[in-house]
Amino acid sequence: MKRNVMIFGLLLVICVCWGVEAFAAYHHEGESDSDNFLTAYPSKLGTKLDSCNLCHKGGEYVNEKDKLVYGGSCQYCHGTYGYDGHGDIEATLNAYGVAYKVSYGVNGRNATAVKAINTADSDEDGYTNAAEIAANTYPGNADDYPGLTQAPYRIYTMGQLEALGAHTQFMLMNTSRSGDFYAEYTGVPMRTLLDDAGILEGATGIWVYAPDGWGQTHPLDYVEDVEYYHVYGNMPGESYQYPPATYYWDEMADIALNPDSGWCDYSAPSCTGRSPGSSIAVSGGLKAILAYKREGAYMDAGVLNDENSLDGEGPFRVVVPQKDPNAPDQSSKSGDQDVKWPYVEAWDHNAGSCSRSATIIKVEPLPEGMTDIDIYEAGWAYVDQKKIIVYGAIDGTDSNGNGILDSEEGTDATKDFDGDGTPDYQDSDTASVRHPNGVENVLLHTSDGNLAAVSCVADDDPSVPQTGKPDQTFPYGLNKFQITDLTPGATVTLQIQFPAAVPTTAKYYKVNALGTWIEVPFGSNDGDALISLTLTDGDAATDGDNAADGTITDPGGIATLSTSDSSESSSSSDDNFCFISSMF
Repeated sequence: MKRNVMIFGLLLVICVCWGVEAFAAYHHEGESDSDNFLTAYPSKLGTKLDSCNLCHKGGEYVNEKDKLVYGGSCQYCHGTYGYDGHGDIEATLNAYGVAYKVSYGVNGRNATAVKAINTADSDEDGYTNAAEIAANTYPGNADDYPGLTQAPYRIYTMGQLEALGAHTQFMLMNTSRSGDFYAEYTGVPMRTLLDDAGILEGATGIWVYAPDGWGQTHPLDYVEDVEYYHVYGNMPGESYQYPPATYYWDEMADIALNPDSGWCDYSAPSCTGRSPGSSIAVSGGLKAILAYKREGAYMDAGVLNDENSLDGEGPFRVVVPQKDPNAPDQSSKSGDQDVKWPYVEAWDHNAGSCSRSATIIKVEPLPEGMTDIDIYEAGWAYVDQKKIIVYGAIDGTDSNGNGILDSEEGTDATKDFDGDGTPDYQDSDTASVRHPNGVENVLLHTSDGNLAAVSCVADDDPSVPQTGKPDQTFPYGLNKFQITDLTPGATVTLQIQFPAAVPTTAKYYKVNALGTWIEVPFGSNDGDALISLTLTDGDAATDGDNAADGTITDPGGIATLSTSDSSESSSSSDDNFCFISSMF
């Protein structure tokens, strides 16, 4: 069931929400209503309202196989309205979409029609449309309203995902229309990723979104419907696992031997030496994975082509095996079905559920009292930065209020850096944050005040000035943090503990209030894993906001070799050099 998202009629922009550096509006078939909304509300560009969910609903519908299924706004629209427009577009509209349609019948199809329904309460949840839009909640969804808390989230970089543990599997990608192929994918098992993100016990499934607007749902546990590919499986004690598969080859299907009439690509190196009918043996079994490599190479980043469709797979693709293994069948578009494996609609076409260029994983259901996160940067920017976000039904506990969830800091009650009797994950003067190039944490401790807004980003993160950056390697990225609740002008000692020893030749650089990179001397440079910095509130050299206001702001990090030297070093021969290294 291979589906590239196509947006008709009133579909407002893409099916999730993409940032201003991205293609914020995904126009198709002359779609113009997104422009009308953004003309009325320009500040909503890139927010979650910059989305087809603004006017369209999800729900149950009968699919092409006469099965009752549930889909989000993208799938529901295509399932009911159809790619050929045979259905009723109005049936896909939510209450706000209906109100807008009525309004533009009176006011014209423009921004005036949007503003004309500001004082209405389309979804009858007690809040006007204008109030909901101001609060970034959906005016067409009664379950989303002002006052809800933003759902918790975790952001993962390529380096972090790789460090979670790789799983490699050879498998058939069976499509309905675009051509079948065998390939070997490598990635992190989806279950491993969700467990690391702190998935809640009551979670039921995930939605995966790509920046072309496509959304795909996956239940956590096995369901009978062949079109729903579960996340869990091939784990001890599981009641259902993805079944083993068979390698199917036939001369008639091979496009290398029959370029005009063949339909399956067997050119992957991982196909070499395999015999037709042989079992596909995969160590650890077949799993749902978040893949980042195909045939051992990082996948090409997805891009929008001239037809406004997605080309490419990477940097991340959700890959699911066949639930009901079968041979690669002929394309449904082919007029020649007199072949060994003609197209069979009921067969398992898993490739259509393998979301390409995934940037967002939403864990459902959202906890009570919470709303979707307002992703301002995700989308194409995340494709470029090789990041993915996981949010929703994950543990949002932040015991010490420093901006790092306990699922990332760890909840080991025996870890007490300053020996004050309060575990680090509960201590407001301590933070333990995962660095961008692995799964190890960097610990920060301040001698006074409290740590807040802590994160760790790659040194080439878009939020970091690149002009004047030292020609150095930043193996742990840059620490971004605030030290709050200080007496204005106070001086503190910040201790930073890294996962491994810091070379005595290392230097610490920070970015000051002017965006200039400067070297800051540090103590304890004796070759162990701990360094100390002296920071003064309002000091231009050590306080990033350059104001004696009781808060020290400091983005900075340890640098080791020059980038040119590190590229020649045998210990840093790839992009994931780590001498032991984007989130926001």
